[in-house]
Amino acid sequence: MMRSKVLRCFKTLHRTRLDVFEGDQLALTEARKRINAEFQKNKHEKDPEKIKSMLKVAEDVNKLLRKTVVQGVFKGDNRIELKITKDTVLLDSPPLPK
Repeated sequence: MMRSKVLRCFKTLHRTRLDVFEGDQLALTEARKRINAEFQKNKHEKDPEKIKSMLKVAEDVNKLLRKTVVQGVFKGDNRIELKITKDTVLLDSPPLPK
């Protein structure tokens, strides 16, 4: 049961990585390495409470990536186009000074 939750979390993080960093090969590669390294580092953990705690952290990271990461694409003339997704949470903020 716990193994399937870990595997589902692993797959979810990789799907999120593909969505959030779409088109950015460097970010895709680095995120893949980081996800794989973290799961590999803890693959021998047997304590259910520690595993639950790590799953909670992974779920929080997944939410954070989906809601707060915004890609910027250079469009020339010193312009950047932001790629906002349906999951992005936009916060009210004061306008930037000119």
